[in-house]
Amino acid sequence: MHDRFLRGFVSGVIGGIIMNLASLVFYLSRLTNLPFWEWAAIMVLGKQPANTYDLILALASHLFFTGILGIIFAYLILLFNPAFLLFKGVVYALAIWFFIYGLTLLYKVKGTVPINYSTALGNITGAILYGLTLSTLLLFFEHRRTRL
Repeated sequence: MHDRFLRGFVSGVIGGIIMNLASLVFYLSRLTNLPFWEWAAIMVLGKQPANTYDLILALASHLFFTGILGIIFAYLILLFNPAFLLFKGVVYALAIWFFIYGLTLLYKVKGTVPINYSTALGNITGAILYGLTLSTLLLFFEHRRTRL
């Protein structure tokens, strides 16, 4: 892939898939009561998903959002030394997570507050996995692009 925008979007979406799979594991284990797709449903629909169509829209919206975040990161890393990119990806993802948590707390978004410890821990884990996946895929695509 020669286009940075596309590399960022694809990396972000795949990172979002990994993030949602981790969230699913936490949800099925009853360690979280607010998985990522429910955050997205609350932001898009103003409520938790009530049916399959709501769930599909919420998941698609979340993956689109993670794709946009991937594009931003793909261009943001041009401003910094590429060393320690995995660490930078995790820091970026955790900063986004903290910012979103802060906004929902500040504005008391119904359905997102209060958050229990295990839900926060599950979301932190998802954010870390997102950052690692995003930065790993961007490195992979960059190495592949330079070899061609």
